[in-house]
Amino acid sequence: MSVFRPVRQSALSAAALLMALFACHTASATPAFARKEHKPCNYCHVVPGGPRNYRGLYYQTHHLSFAAFDNIAEAKLAGVSPDAMGADAAPVNPDYPNVHVPAVLNFTMMDIDGKPVNLARYMGDVILIVNTASLCGNTPQYSQLEKMYEQYKDKGFVILGFPENDFLHQEPGTNSQIKQFCTSKYNVTFPMFSKIDVKGPNIAPLYAYLIGKDTDPKFGFPIDWNFAKFLISRKGEIVDRFKAGTKPYTPDVVAAIEAQLQQK
Repeated sequence: MSVFRPVRQSALSAAALLMALFACHTASATPAFARKEHKPCNYCHVVPGGPRNYRGLYYQTHHLSFAAFDNIAEAKLAGVSPDAMGADAAPVNPDYPNVHVPAVLNFTMMDIDGKPVNLARYMGDVILIVNTASLCGNTPQYSQLEKMYEQYKDKGFVILGFPENDFLHQEPGTNSQIKQFCTSKYNVTFPMFSKIDVKGPNIAPLYAYLIGKDTDPKFGFPIDWNFAKFLISRKGEIVDRFKAGTKPYTPDVVAAIEAQLQQK
């Protein structure tokens, strides 16, 4: 009998390992991108085969898809660190994944590199939304915008740049060309997004919201030109708007931003 005991124990250990691997595989329903990135089971689960953490809840809520997943935004909504795994990624916010997001931030946009960004990641920040172009008389505003971003970003301020080609074709480049132009000529470090339409039949849903009379009664009117600016409060409310020709360091703009930064 003793001769066969090690063999039997080895067989039992192997069977237990196979069962654990099977449980992990079946419970996690690993999506294609996770397989590609070699994500472990605790990427989506508290423990393999156990309850889902915030990533797993997102995956389940969005019909088993990570197509528009923004890890930073979802971690913020769940109240945990974006780097958390396993049990550490279990939502602290009891409302997750059904967290209320201000309407103006309830959009997922593609960044300049084509990656999805849920604007909810900027909840609690003071935000300046700007439609941009590379061949416009207002293009030098990039310099002031970058300076302003550097000055206030540590206080919870962010600028979101949305390139568009809607006014005299003044943004004809590709996203990669726009990125190269912004970084090389103006050293832009604030978030830049993929090119969109800010008017017309293909207007981006975000801008349809910003200029809509029903959704933005006070500031809802068509974009006048490149570099129009919308100011969003920490509460996710549209609190001001500045015409395209208004330079970022105009006293009215600075005063409005600083007033919002003082709000908790």
